[in-house]
Amino acid sequence: MKRSIKKQIWLSRDEAEMLKKKAKKACLSEAGLMRFLLKGYEPKEKPDEEFYYEMGRIAELAESIESLSGMADRDNEIQMNLLREEIDRWHRFQARIEARFLTPDEAELKWR
Repeated sequence: MKRSIKKQIWLSRDEAEMLKKKAKKACLSEAGLMRFLLKGYEPKEKPDEEFYYEMGRIAELAESIESLSGMADRDNEIQMNLLREEIDRWHRFQARIEARFLTPDEAELKWR
């Protein structure tokens, strides 16, 4: 999309600082943040270190599931039950991560 219209606005010192901080937290330029808001979106802040830790746990779970599925192909019903348990554990974990980092809070719905 070509942007050919320039808009100039006046902000107080406090407003300018808030815009700068919020854009930085969202890893966006100030103009990018304003475009998101105009479209009815409130971008999430860049996740903290806990998010990356949890993503590492997701990778570990995926490796465990992959390993169990290989064993289940070769072994018996016991391995299939272990695989089903691991898959259920994975789904619960995934739902918790999605709720924590991706699902908007009620406060974020005010922009829509």
